[in-house]
Amino acid sequence: MSASGSQSADAEAPLYRNNRYHGLVDSLSFVDAVPVELEGHIRELVEAEKRAILEEFGGDEQSLLESYIKPLGPAPDHTGSGHLYHAEVERRSRGETLQALDMERYAGYDHVTDMDERLDHVRTLSEYAQGAQLNLELMDRYKEAAWLSHLDDLVSLQSRFVRPLVQFYLLLISMSREKTRLESDIEQLNKERKVSNVEWAGRLRTLSQEQEDYHMRNRQLLAAIEKLQNSRQDSGTGP
Repeated sequence: MSASGSQSADAEAPLYRNNRYHGLVDSLSFVDAVPVELEGHIRELVEAEKRAILEEFGGDEQSLLESYIKPLGPAPDHTGSGHLYHAEVERRSRGETLQALDMERYAGYDHVTDMDERLDHVRTLSEYAQGAQLNLELMDRYKEAAWLSHLDDLVSLQSRFVRPLVQFYLLLISMSREKTRLESDIEQLNKERKVSNVEWAGRLRTLSQEQEDYHMRNRQLLAAIEKLQNSRQDSGTGP
């Protein structure tokens, strides 16, 4: 039993205790996310960005800070809005006490000299204490059901918001895929159009060359016909 107990105790012990020098370590190692050789370059980039931001505001640092830290201005007037929150804010701004609860009834009754008033005061405090006790008992009795109901509300709320988000992300994914497909089709169409333009340009050049050849042959043929006619006329008029 003692051996098994010691083994279970060793198994439950933290792993760092396996290192007998763990007591000498007082802090974890600090890992710098910025390499040492890039610190100067990063500092220069930060300073350049600061100078560029100051140049946008004419080099005035005070105006830059005022543009970021603007005064809040007066509080909006919600008089007559009908909201309980606005009514409570206005009540607190006027310094009025909450009328629904009489906090003086929870205070001591040394200032009350009449015995009947003292009895009424104690009776009221007893009623308050009894009501508080009933509330605590109800909370203790229905705490599991109330907590489960709260979890159900959270789950239903999550399902109400998560499902539209999932549908929105799926729509984004489908739109991204459709965009990629359209871009691919457009790119393929442009390639085919360029190839077709090159092919038709070659064919037009070939046809133009053939036309020039035909014109040249026609001119040669017309010249030969004219020469033949001239020779026949010369032979017909000769001795």
